[in-house]
Amino acid sequence: MLMSAAGKRGRDGGSDVRGPENDDLSSLRSDETKLSAEEAERLSYIRRITEDADNLVKAAGFTLNGGMDEDQVERDVKDTKWSGQSDLDVNEKTQNNWNDVFSRKDLAFVDATALMGFAAIGRGSHAEGMDIFGILATSLPFLCGWFLVSPLMGSYSRAATKTKGAVPPGLVLGWATSMPIALGIRGLLKGTVPPIPFIVISLVATFVSLCAFRYLYISLVGGTSDDETKDAGVLEVFKMVGSLIKRW
Repeated sequence: MLMSAAGKRGRDGGSDVRGPENDDLSSLRSDETKLSAEEAERLSYIRRITEDADNLVKAAGFTLNGGMDEDQVERDVKDTKWSGQSDLDVNEKTQNNWNDVFSRKDLAFVDATALMGFAAIGRGSHAEGMDIFGILATSLPFLCGWFLVSPLMGSYSRAATKTKGAVPPGLVLGWATSMPIALGIRGLLKGTVPPIPFIVISLVATFVSLCAFRYLYISLVGGTSDDETKDAGVLEVFKMVGSLIKRW
């Protein structure tokens, strides 16, 4: 081998390579003029295959020796464009604050739809107009109360949508604190305390509506369990097909 041959020549006095601390490739370049033709050819071959390997590593998108090339930019996994690859789940840590709402906009949309649906049913039962502005006006106190308080109670944590069975306990604390505030806001806007039957019906209906829409959400996109296996949503099939098409 090249290393053993070079080491032997060093012991014979023909090379500057001395000891294991100098047995890397750079030490062999200290005096290449003293290498035999066979050893020089082997060294040239090693250089070629090393350069080819480095080029392959760079072409694959990896960095050498833990460093980065000048034209490479370090990105978070969630900011990486995984076009043509299988979807990669990027789980953001729950903070139990309003940031959770922004990190789970799809779930926030589902909850807003649930509360607006409750408002629409209420207006319909009282023969009120079903225009979008009327529905928004009726649902506004409930939307404000929900999004103001429920994120602080963990309603937008991953545990709250882990499974369908986790939905009611994941909602109950946020619902129990936000809906009374919502009814208080409505009372202030109306200038009167809501009647007891309305309060009871509103509390029950909002909880049922939020649970129903979150069940639908999990059925479509799947649960947010961190377990090795979990139930996939209906939309997972379309995502898988889309990923395969991108690969083609």
